[in-house]
Amino acid sequence: MKPVVEFKTEAQVLIDKCASEPDAVRFVAPLGGAGQINVTWGDFLSYSSKAAMYLSQSGVGPDVKVAVYAKNRIQWPFCLMAIHACRGVFVPVYHSNTPQEVEYIITHSDSEILITESDLLPCVHKIWKRLPLVKKIILMDLKADSTGSTIFEELKDKIVFIEDVYVAGQRLLNDDPDGFARLAGLITKKDVSTILYTSGTTGPPKGVVLTYENLFINAGDWIEVLGPLIPDTRVDLLWLPISHIFGLGELGLGNTHGFTTYFTTPMSVLSDMPTVQPTIFMSVPAYWEKLYLSAKAASDSKDAQIQKLKELTGGRLRFCLSGGAGLKREIKEFFYDAGLLLIEGYGLTECSPTLTMNKKDDFDFDSVGKPFPRVELRLAPDGEIMAKGLSIFRQYYKDPAATKDAFDEDGWFKTGDLGELTESGFLRIKGRKKELIVTSGGKNISPQLIELRFEDDPYIEHIVIYGDERKYLTALVTLKEDTTTAYARQLGIDFSGFTELAANNAITALIQGRIDEVNKGLASFETIKKFCIYNGHLTPDKGYLTPSLKLKRKNIHEAFKDKLDALYS
Repeated sequence: MKPVVEFKTEAQVLIDKCASEPDAVRFVAPLGGAGQINVTWGDFLSYSSKAAMYLSQSGVGPDVKVAVYAKNRIQWPFCLMAIHACRGVFVPVYHSNTPQEVEYIITHSDSEILITESDLLPCVHKIWKRLPLVKKIILMDLKADSTGSTIFEELKDKIVFIEDVYVAGQRLLNDDPDGFARLAGLITKKDVSTILYTSGTTGPPKGVVLTYENLFINAGDWIEVLGPLIPDTRVDLLWLPISHIFGLGELGLGNTHGFTTYFTTPMSVLSDMPTVQPTIFMSVPAYWEKLYLSAKAASDSKDAQIQKLKELTGGRLRFCLSGGAGLKREIKEFFYDAGLLLIEGYGLTECSPTLTMNKKDDFDFDSVGKPFPRVELRLAPDGEIMAKGLSIFRQYYKDPAATKDAFDEDGWFKTGDLGELTESGFLRIKGRKKELIVTSGGKNISPQLIELRFEDDPYIEHIVIYGDERKYLTALVTLKEDTTTAYARQLGIDFSGFTELAANNAITALIQGRIDEVNKGLASFETIKKFCIYNGHLTPDKGYLTPSLKLKRKNIHEAFKDKLDALYS
């Protein structure tokens, strides 16, 4: 089958783009105070070229790993482009990882250079003596005249400032003007592009090794299936972590398709939408849910709700993609009534990442779409989704046992997810195979499908289903502080703080009502019989969520075991 697009690396695409539109704006990023900085395609090439020449001289080449441990910032794409241009292997590390997780990823990946930022230096300092392979630390944000901390002083022999990287790189380019293009031209499909450590809900993360071919094949499928939905005016808001394959994919798509990308944060993205007026928005379900709830709360009139949605999004939105978890049908239908097809698909990091997708003229809101053109899918006898194709990874880094376990004897990748195929060929996800709850009565229950019904609840932040080998299901609930507090004030409840409020009988009754409403649509053995409210929040730093905000179910069950077990006494 002929590829949809000619194989080119992003470095080669960048060179071509600069030949035609060097002054067009590629990135817009907020400055520390007021205002913003615009980065043209020419600027992008300039910074990336300098960084690449520096890294190449520093020994970065095929199979040399470079870890990037930082929040999204304007230097990210320059560093990422430079790593790839050198044929180095990009190893992203979530900024929210614990020191132990950061240490594990950097050491397990054999990373020799660490690119980070000043806010994260304390973590690096804490684990520094256990990072023997790291030769240099490149700081994205600090300047030579803005240092002085004890931590910096102890690490300064290894630290290189990004501005010094650019200066040194420019000197190398002066001597070798074609150096960047020559480096980029040496990349092959079989080169390893990245090792992405899956956050995992149990055990240490596994390093997914992805080649340029894996990513290229998946990108070609993506363009073939979703290309017709991409508008001519291409403005996106990038808030998804570039250290995650969803955010990394959005950045790569913008490079390939000429987006103007505005950098923002998870806290600011929704408030930025009316100003930026993006035409493209990619997000996990939580933000689509917030937009939906805000629009619905504005009025009882459907027309007024749709008008509110346009105000919230800036009125220019055309391409909408949701990933990372399931999204309720009501939300997709609401957006569709507003003239926006909210697309959902399914995939895993190991699959580069997409396996299935709904598309413009062939979608089913109760599904995650049909297989990509170059993906083969089948269901195992127990319903596990199995996949084959050139976009599927071949190994976990330095983990042959896990690699062997990930494939069956015929080479099919075992996704670990359970699904079913409709008569029309659409895939429906039924849950994680290893997370199925089996009650003492022998009923198999997917907790995710029940939890999904609470995704857009205005008061429930998280609900975690419990009940393996028990007679009935129970749940741990955490609350959305803003809406719960507002509800309490409307009732005139007197409370001194959120901890006290979470234990109030009126709030317990409120949550009971929300659960009762969902129970009406469940089979009797699926209903939640009892629950307890946790007066805190489930967050990644506490070990309760992965960096991509999936539940670490085992950790939660262990941490709250006494509370949950008490619901059966």
